[in-house]
Amino acid sequence: MSETPEPRPRGATDDEAVELCRDWMRYLGAADAVVATGEPRQLCDLYASGYLGWVENKRGNLQIAQVEHAAAVVAADGRRGLIFARHGVLPAARVRADELGIAIFGFDPRGGTLDGVNLLGRELFAWAHARQI
Repeated sequence: MSETPEPRPRGATDDEAVELCRDWMRYLGAADAVVATGEPRQLCDLYASGYLGWVENKRGNLQIAQVEHAAAVVAADGRRGLIFARHGVLPAARVRADELGIAIFGFDPRGGTLDGVNLLGRELFAWAHARQI
């Protein structure tokens, strides 16, 4: 079992956000989650034996194109896709992620919180949280 990451009261740079979401992936059950480096970083930000992860730390809402990109990569790879979004998620992107089997999570570095944004994200978070109790 992995503990929840510590809050980062000053926020998180893009690289720090990726490290934070790696820790959240570990909390979600992917104990072998690591930050992608080199050529793999062009495909995803994080990976583990069963998951690939993307971190959106920039301002603005998560778009459908980002969901479809993640879905295309995991379809070719065979692992499950996770997207961590710091800011909002367009409703259409949320629906498309459910259709494509991509879990979306909202993360807040300052508050140290993570929430499931779409159906798959909420289910995975609830499962991981129940495991911790």
